[in-house]
Amino acid sequence: MTPIALPKRLRIDTAAECWQVLRAALDVGEDLQLDSAAVTDVDAAGVQVLLMARHSAARNAQGCSLTRTSAVLAQALQALGVPDDGFGSSAAQHDDKDSGDMNG
Repeated sequence: MTPIALPKRLRIDTAAECWQVLRAALDVGEDLQLDSAAVTDVDAAGVQVLLMARHSAARNAQGCSLTRTSAVLAQALQALGVPDDGFGSSAAQHDDKDSGDMNG
């Protein structure tokens, strides 16, 4: 499992850099454990990065989980309709029915 601390700002201006970090970790082939305790500022682009990581992990039979989810991130996930179990601890928990195109 690859633990990754998410940045304080998870917004459109930091999304590309965060995606590069997550993508590199996914390329290693291990499950991702995303520590989101530090996230205090998030927007839809930041959530989209997390959903892309989850989707990419599931496609490669890797897990992607959130740990220590900050209240700000939990509220953003809820507001955008991401279910509480949207980030399971293993790829087997991923429900592929909600895997849409993340580009639009």
